[in-house]
Amino acid sequence: MRTNGVDLAWQVLVAEVTNRKEIDEPGWVGGNYNLMPLPDIRPDVVSQSQHQAANFDNLYTVAPDLLASRVASLSPFGVNLLLQRWVHYSSRVVVPTHTFHEQTAAFYEEADLIEEWCDEAIGADLRAATQACMDWLRADRDGSTHQELLKNPQSHSMIRRAMRQELRERNRV
Repeated sequence: MRTNGVDLAWQVLVAEVTNRKEIDEPGWVGGNYNLMPLPDIRPDVVSQSQHQAANFDNLYTVAPDLLASRVASLSPFGVNLLLQRWVHYSSRVVVPTHTFHEQTAAFYEEADLIEEWCDEAIGADLRAATQACMDWLRADRDGSTHQELLKNPQSHSMIRRAMRQELRERNRV
């Protein structure tokens, strides 16, 4: 979604989210593949509109500035379920969620690092903080980068520690 690691693409893919009756587990497994149920996405609502679903029949591209504020965010497992349902709906192939996770774990970790960096950056605007984090992740360190090392899950904690040290040093200045 980010063309250079910082700026959002000029168009992003979205699915229409609408009110739906609650879909129980047999309904998830045995059909409704065009939907990604979003149970309890509106926990403050007690009516039928508490239950929502993204509809793969109603996909659109929109400019990011047209999107309203974020209502919810899927966990990595939730994103993997979304991908599984979308691929199944589009191709009738069921890909195990762990396969998606193996391919995307480094990207989830990178997104978490960027968010943490931006939360901890003192006095920087969001874009500048994101750019600083991307510069740090992509800096050459003896022939590799932290971004490349994220592909190995065993390096995640080492990179997070290094990032926190970098932030401490930057915030002292």
